[in-house]
Amino acid sequence: MKRLFVFILSSLYLVSCTAHYVENILNDVETYISERPDSALAVLDSIDRDLLTTRKLRSHHALLHVMALDKNFVDVSDDSLALEALNYYDSHGDKRYKARSLYYLGLSYYYSGQYDKAILEFTKAEEVAQKHDSLYLGMTKIAQADTYAMTYNDVEEYNNTQEAYDIFSKSPYEYYKQVSKVRLAVILIDVGSISEADALLEELINSVSTYKIVKQRALSASAYIRAVFKKDYNSSVEIPS
Repeated sequence: MKRLFVFILSSLYLVSCTAHYVENILNDVETYISERPDSALAVLDSIDRDLLTTRKLRSHHALLHVMALDKNFVDVSDDSLALEALNYYDSHGDKRYKARSLYYLGLSYYYSGQYDKAILEFTKAEEVAQKHDSLYLGMTKIAQADTYAMTYNDVEEYNNTQEAYDIFSKSPYEYYKQVSKVRLAVILIDVGSISEADALLEELINSVSTYKIVKQRALSASAYIRAVFKKDYNSSVEIPS
């Protein structure tokens, strides 16, 4: 009986140590998932699923996994990862994780063409993120704008893009500020507010801190304005490759 008791204690200790080890890996991945999503995805894929011995570990892994896939430009239309995370974070843990779980659940519906369901989950994500996660609040507004664009609701597409830009303008997330800014400029072109769009684009084009991918889009939009609205067919634009 004594040996059995020692064996049980040893087994529990090993499980506890393993869970702590995996938790440290997941926490570490979270620190660089935005800057190095390819590395994050490789690490997450390498973790033996049998080591995810608790709901907390499985949910954290699921959320990070869908985040890494999205940041690697993989359109995840399967809602299983987001649902696994949401089923836990809906009533446990950091509320940021609940907002992010709802966001990725909405994104799965967006990618599968279920736009009504996508908007519903994005609205829920927005409600939580307003108090707990400014980054995903802005990202949710962009996702809502994308969804309304797919349903030809130009008014809500503009409103949500403007809100996203306002949110990111007050945040430290410079990349997302620039993305929402160039997107807002493109929408302004579509609704005929050319001067306002042109001003936003010029700010992006002339700034040395503009990300290359954003500057490419800004230059293309600016060239479109000159050709279509200003009838300036002779000017050229060098778009960085």
